[in-house]
Amino acid sequence: MSAQRAAAVRAPARPVSWRERLAARTWRFWVAVAGVAVVAIVLLAVVQLVRAEHRLSRARTSVLAAEVSVRQGAVEQARRQLSSAIADISAANLTLHNDRALTLVSYLPVANQNVTSLRRSVGLLLEMADGGRQLLGTVAPLEDASGKVNVPLRNGALPLDVVVNLRSQLNDFAFSLPGPSEAPGGTLLIGPVRHLQSQVYSEAARRRGQFASVASGLELLSEMSGANGPRRYLLAVANAAEMRGTGGMILSYGVLSSAGGKFTLDKVGPIDDLILPHPATPNPVPAYVSRFAEFTPTLQWRNANLGADYQQVAPVMAAMYQTATGNPVDGVIQIDSMGLSALLRGTGPVTIPDLGEVNADNAVALTLNQAYTQFPDRPIRQEYLGQIANAGFRKLLTGDYPSLRDLGRSLSDAVDHRNVIFWSSHDSGERPAAQLHADGPAPDTPDFAQLTVQNLTGNKLDYYLDTGLRLQGSRPSGGLGHVRVQIDLHNTATRDGRPPYVFGPEQPRFQPGQYEGLVSLYVPSGTSLSGSSGLDQPKTLSLGAEGDRSVVTFRTTLQAGDHRVVTLDLTLTPRPPGPYRLELVPAPRVRPTTVAVDMDVDGNRARYNGALLAATIVR
Repeated sequence: MSAQRAAAVRAPARPVSWRERLAARTWRFWVAVAGVAVVAIVLLAVVQLVRAEHRLSRARTSVLAAEVSVRQGAVEQARRQLSSAIADISAANLTLHNDRALTLVSYLPVANQNVTSLRRSVGLLLEMADGGRQLLGTVAPLEDASGKVNVPLRNGALPLDVVVNLRSQLNDFAFSLPGPSEAPGGTLLIGPVRHLQSQVYSEAARRRGQFASVASGLELLSEMSGANGPRRYLLAVANAAEMRGTGGMILSYGVLSSAGGKFTLDKVGPIDDLILPHPATPNPVPAYVSRFAEFTPTLQWRNANLGADYQQVAPVMAAMYQTATGNPVDGVIQIDSMGLSALLRGTGPVTIPDLGEVNADNAVALTLNQAYTQFPDRPIRQEYLGQIANAGFRKLLTGDYPSLRDLGRSLSDAVDHRNVIFWSSHDSGERPAAQLHADGPAPDTPDFAQLTVQNLTGNKLDYYLDTGLRLQGSRPSGGLGHVRVQIDLHNTATRDGRPPYVFGPEQPRFQPGQYEGLVSLYVPSGTSLSGSSGLDQPKTLSLGAEGDRSVVTFRTTLQAGDHRVVTLDLTLTPRPPGPYRLELVPAPRVRPTTVAVDMDVDGNRARYNGALLAATIVR
């Protein structure tokens, strides 16, 4: 049996016929032809992909250039650039959807991802370019002779129809664009395609935020100007030389009315003209009214804004105005000297009897200090701040301003610094104000700190008071936080300062240059106080609540030149999981509070050091 097997192994193979050899060669030939065809198709597809990517990159450049042209006032050039962008996008779109090579290779995973990515980029770029062209059509009535797009204010009147249409279009456009977290992935994208996708989606997210912000500004402007019916606003003019919770003490007022896009200033006068026959009854009654009941904040205008949350304070002032006059208001606008300085930066200077020219650069010093020292014999109730507010607003509402651009920029900074705060009783006004952070709200982060120092002396020494806040400790996730707080107070006034209206004494029990302060530190709810030092009136120290926030309060007396540091040891409830955020909320002081933060957060340091001008997030 083994011999037979050996013979079989040694037997020669059967010769391959010429027909079989030809068939094998033919099969290999067609395989090679097919391979060459596939490679050719892939190469053609790659060429078309690269061409489409180049067209889309060029279109993106044109869209960006159009934005620059609009800012420079070359609106017609911007239209041409957008038309060029749309032409490039349309050509790329035609290639991506109709090219046969791309259609064939799109069944392959790698090619499919790249083609799909480019098609998405095409759609998004086309939406941005076409949307930009439509916006330029809407703003055509706002183009001035130089080609720049501006919102004018002439004799207190806005082009309301254009503003409303533009706001609606911007709002729709903004929310049709993807946000920062909506960009698609793509692990198989080739370099240029991935880069283009990243750029296009980043640009779309930027424009979404930009257009949403502008739309909110226009929505607030149209609401305030009476687009949704006649409006009446109380102007609460705050004197930051005598501080309260939301800013300066309210010593002057005005009434701003609007209807159909037309603003009028009805009256400006001293706040003492608004006499309340009895305390106002806001509904609901905010927590700070009970906390400061001894100061009767619903009856005394000088104490109306003792609370630090403007969303609670403003309805109280609205109720007080109605109690005093019988007339309701649709909102309250608080503005201080720094806010009036911003107003004058947009309108230009005004002339005030005795003071002369008041402009953006000298308004703060004049209204809070120099006017009183230059004219010490003027009646004690003379309020130059109210006069400047009257002159500034009347100049704004009776002048011819081809553009509100400069005024808008200046007031935007004042809003960030809480020198101008807005509250509306209508959702159509409150919603855009909140989106623009113009409503002075309490912080909404788990961890925050807000320091207010209020003047109980009856003088104007907040112009001379330096304040500082230092936070140092640990804030582990899931565990109790331990924070040492140091509150630094320095009265830089002199004992021989003049006049008494500024330096005091307002009452016989005070000395010239003396500052009696009510200090409040707002911290997260549930905070406990474990220790303190440096207090000159320790019996006044208390830990309470104002709404859903804890607040540590104490009183202090600072003679002229005194410097005091008060230390508080706080224990905070466990913070929620996730990245750490500490919000520092400013008080709109003439001399901004300096803040230093050094927190151990799970082994990492959260630090901040500087003057607190605007709400700041420390991570």
